[in-house]
Amino acid sequence: MNNKRDSKKSRIEAVVIALLFIGTALIVPVGTIAQNAQNNTKTNEGSQKNFYTEDGEGTFILDRSYFLKETDPASMNTADNDDAGYKKDAGTDLPRALALYPGELIDETPGRGRAGKLSSTDINDWYLFSVCQGQQIVFSMTPPTGFDFDLSLRNSAGTMVATSNNSGSTPETVTYTATYSGKWYVWLKYVSGTGTGRYTFSVVLNGQNDANSATDAGNTRTAAMLLTPGTYFGFLDMNDPYDWYKFPVTVGQGIHVKLKMKDIAYLTDFDLQLYNPDGILIYEGNQYYDDDLLYPADVAGEWSIRVDIFPGWVDVPQPTEWSYYSYGSGAYNLTLAIETSAPAPPGPIPQPQITPIAKTFKITNDPASTKDDFGYLAAIPACNYLDGGKRYLAPIIYTGDSTPTAYYDDATSFGTVDDTTQYLIDDWNTYLATYGKTPVQYTVPADPIEAAAAIATQGWTSPQTTAVVAVDGSGFEDSVKQVVKRTTTLKRETKVIDGVTNAAMKNIGGSLGYPLLLGPKWCALNVSMFGTGGATPTIGAILPLFMTMAQDWWPSPYDAEGPKTDMYYPINKMGIWAAGTDINASTWTMKITKYAGDRYRFKVAGTDSVINAKLTTTEASDLLVFLIDPQGNLRAPTMPGWNGPVNPIHVWNGLGNPPYNPWRNWHPAPHTEYSAEVLHPEKGTWTAIVVPRDANGSNVKYTLNVDVRTVSQDRADATVSAANAAVIASLNHMPLLYVTKDSVPAATTSAFTTLGVTKVIFVERGEIGAAVRSSLPTIEKDLKTMQEIVDEIKSYPASENYVTVTSLKTGDGFFAPAAMLAAYHGSPVIRVEDAPNGDPAAVAQRIHTWQRWDGDFYHGSRSTGHLPQATAPVEQNKLKVYLTLVKYFLGLNVTVPTYGLDAKRNWNEEMVTKFYDYIDSLGLDNDGQEGYVTVAPRDDITLELSSALLGNNSYAGDIPGDTPAYTNDLVVRSILYPALIYANPSRDITTSQLMNYPDGGSWKTNDGKTTAVYSSRDVKNSFSSHLRTYEGHSLWVAHLQRMNEGASVMYYSGHGTGGSGVSAQYVQTDDCNYPDQIWWDSWRGYMYDNWKTSRDNGMVWYNPEPPTLYDIIHYKWVDQLMGNLRSQAVFYMSCTTWDADGPMVYLDHGAVCGYGNAGTGLCPEADLQDDLFFRDCLIKGEPIGIAFSHQVWLHYRDFTTGDPTSMYGSSSMQVTTIQVIYGDPSLIIYSPEWQSPIPVDA
Repeated sequence: MNNKRDSKKSRIEAVVIALLFIGTALIVPVGTIAQNAQNNTKTNEGSQKNFYTEDGEGTFILDRSYFLKETDPASMNTADNDDAGYKKDAGTDLPRALALYPGELIDETPGRGRAGKLSSTDINDWYLFSVCQGQQIVFSMTPPTGFDFDLSLRNSAGTMVATSNNSGSTPETVTYTATYSGKWYVWLKYVSGTGTGRYTFSVVLNGQNDANSATDAGNTRTAAMLLTPGTYFGFLDMNDPYDWYKFPVTVGQGIHVKLKMKDIAYLTDFDLQLYNPDGILIYEGNQYYDDDLLYPADVAGEWSIRVDIFPGWVDVPQPTEWSYYSYGSGAYNLTLAIETSAPAPPGPIPQPQITPIAKTFKITNDPASTKDDFGYLAAIPACNYLDGGKRYLAPIIYTGDSTPTAYYDDATSFGTVDDTTQYLIDDWNTYLATYGKTPVQYTVPADPIEAAAAIATQGWTSPQTTAVVAVDGSGFEDSVKQVVKRTTTLKRETKVIDGVTNAAMKNIGGSLGYPLLLGPKWCALNVSMFGTGGATPTIGAILPLFMTMAQDWWPSPYDAEGPKTDMYYPINKMGIWAAGTDINASTWTMKITKYAGDRYRFKVAGTDSVINAKLTTTEASDLLVFLIDPQGNLRAPTMPGWNGPVNPIHVWNGLGNPPYNPWRNWHPAPHTEYSAEVLHPEKGTWTAIVVPRDANGSNVKYTLNVDVRTVSQDRADATVSAANAAVIASLNHMPLLYVTKDSVPAATTSAFTTLGVTKVIFVERGEIGAAVRSSLPTIEKDLKTMQEIVDEIKSYPASENYVTVTSLKTGDGFFAPAAMLAAYHGSPVIRVEDAPNGDPAAVAQRIHTWQRWDGDFYHGSRSTGHLPQATAPVEQNKLKVYLTLVKYFLGLNVTVPTYGLDAKRNWNEEMVTKFYDYIDSLGLDNDGQEGYVTVAPRDDITLELSSALLGNNSYAGDIPGDTPAYTNDLVVRSILYPALIYANPSRDITTSQLMNYPDGGSWKTNDGKTTAVYSSRDVKNSFSSHLRTYEGHSLWVAHLQRMNEGASVMYYSGHGTGGSGVSAQYVQTDDCNYPDQIWWDSWRGYMYDNWKTSRDNGMVWYNPEPPTLYDIIHYKWVDQLMGNLRSQAVFYMSCTTWDADGPMVYLDHGAVCGYGNAGTGLCPEADLQDDLFFRDCLIKGEPIGIAFSHQVWLHYRDFTTGDPTSMYGSSSMQVTTIQVIYGDPSLIIYSPEWQSPIPVDA
């Protein structure tokens, strides 16, 4: 035990650093050209406005504002919608004509208004509309009294075909039968009148001429119009939403149908459906705009096709509290060809084959021990097993877990783990009810040995000659050693350096900073900035860490100018630090505050341990404790994901930097106890820092206790053995029975006798069962090492190329649901902390903690920082880097490495290498991609590990949860998904909330290819594939209704607001150009503040400030209002959300998986990534992890390969996303082609 506040070694280091600090006087001034300039990447940048044009070219960062710059913007006059609903002047010539939509609602939206204005200074209004050949056009216009306006009808060449030029204010009308299908034009011309005259008009299309028939094609299949191969034209509108056609086909012929409307019907989409002679929908063409459908006829007879409108007029949702903006009308071109053959269409999406058992195994939750979890393991072979090549499944659930699933400002809002479990139970019972079954309820006995014996004798009949045996590990305890115990008084002392200007900044390796020598006395630092100019202050540890530590960019300069005072960071390593900035300007000054504190060093002898530090005071205080690893990295506490109160629904938290802004900085309330924990420490000398949060206050007496808990080797061996024994028993459909370390219990002996067991497979890693071997039946296989256990599992044909990874550091029973998932996949269960070359989870936690601290609170949610990266390899030899920095500070001419030493690459590669070395050591690196899943709480094995394992060489996911019962709910829902999805009444529906998306912008991926991105159109196609019904929304109330009524897939694309909530279109808001307007729901978001609708193309970008401000629904209120999601798959494109608690809200409510970004989202890059991902998982039917892994190398750094192209490619150099899959990465998304599995009785 070392209770000295700072050691002799640290004092010597301080002397050395002090000598070097003298050399900082020689550092070149800021005017010198910098080499290796630091890129202080910020989630948001300053007050200068960013504009974009309608093509959406460029790079757009989510949670940042961009403003549409139009050449012909709409008027902000809320009372005037002229011309024709556009709020702007109709075109002055044919090429600039505005579109009209006859056959749609007349509602004063663009193209659907029926009035306009002309004057002596505005003499021409041009309009266009789509007509089918043979339809009669009747266009009437009524000028106001005192005005004379003329009217002429023109074809696409501009040739006049009809005119009306009555004198005075007499109405004008033209009537003409269209001679072609396509766009026709009307020219309204001013003749006379004083001032501005407002005219009204109507456009009517009489009759139908579908397929040149002089009539309308049938609106139902039975009334379908007979066609022969050829090219035809037709017309649809709100009064005629369907056209049906039929044609004879013989077996083997190819049905080839092309549907075109893009060039003949303006901003309108029609779709195709193909039906076989029995009237069954077989295939669809759902591209946005033109479709090309080719299908081989598998039966002779009269096939039929239907042409309909998207989003359409008949099948739109029936609104209860909103208006749905539906559109679509005009002519189309239809070509039918009967080919001699056709290639096979994409096959049905493969359905995992399971046979559900109508039984529910119930575990009584025991939070005080792992007895319940070992009892759970014994149930696995009885409810998750292979028999005769079939997978039989029944759920195991925990009961009595009242742990709140609350994440924000109220520890009780909303829900508990039992509520999440109840969603699972409800879905299981609903599924079984469709077959007239109710599950048999079986409560697993509390004692695991008794439980295993009871399950074995009830679930198997004699003779069952072979059983699997493991040691019950529920009684083993970890050892705890107190390494620091100190009671003393902290003498509050600060030192302030005020008035630091840009003139005092030094060029430190290309980064601007004010150097600070910080010895062991100083334990925390605040850097504040005052003034204007949009600069962002930073804190950096220059020597020896050479790393950025903290930034302060919100709310200033992003939302408004103002003081930047939020940064507080512990001095985790003494040396030369810097108060930095990204902008060299004379418009700001800095104030630097150093806080004195106490330091305590202690040793951690082994990595299989946990550090717990507890700081107590008799009076409430502001004292904090931090834990620093042997390399000088801050490891605990982790900055929380949320800060401050949560405002009522639809009310922003800190919009526009209000005077009272509790959402901006981390300031724990006064407390008498404060703790820090590190679950995955490296061995070596650690430091505990005690320091006050505030500069002002009194001295504080405190007691610091630091304990190191070492995981019991017996507990580890028994747990890993039992978890893998459950997998082996599942693969063989054999019972699992327990012994103790020293004896064979009577219950187990009795079970051997009852079942006639004569042989056992004994799983005893570390030979933990050596003392009982002789007391067992004949040991057929004795698995004494992890390698032998792995080899046994991999010897079975049903064992997938899949590895389940868990941790025992919390002491809780997460190994139980891990084993359940592993049994389903025939996977070994391994402990991450057993990695022979260092614990990958320790590196993951280092990354996670750094990113949280380097970020900033954005509207209350912690927006993570981004590890520094370089454009070329950076020297990683610590001694060489250290010596280079020393020389630099002494004024020598050396090239300083890139600031941060490309920690993004090297920390992630360190983590992945340690993990892959572990996999290699067990012989688990096989041909093809390995699948990995981590099963542990989010602060145990943090998301960074599974994220970095996504790439060309592997795919991965994470099963989170704060309790084993919660994690189990996710596992059971995942493996029973092929059955549970049938409890979702709207499983054939897919939905989205598309708020921010590109529509024509492009992105260059690491392979050098540039791709145009039309995300909303691509989503529409993928989400409509395989006979799915796609239904998008933009209003929260509509989105919520769809979520609660059911859908198999939901995709959100929009701002994350730091990960705090969902964005939506306002129903009505004063914070817009049209405050009285009641806005519409729509299948995709729209630029409402620019008076556009969802039919308009072009990039859509809502902003976290007016104009185009989005409605915000904090996840606290999502949690309150959302019901059972019934195994919905949730996908996200946003900022930071998957690092925050949003995904947990969806999983709480019965989502089967969640995919999203834990870093900063980039548009159109992430949109392209998701578009291609959806093609692979929704159209091709690939598992979600494999589907996404295809995108990694193309878009960002692929740490599974380390390939230089992905390390330094053009896309990787811009992307700061951290993609995460919460759920089983081998999950295949439901398709309507699936069949409900038939359950069997227990």
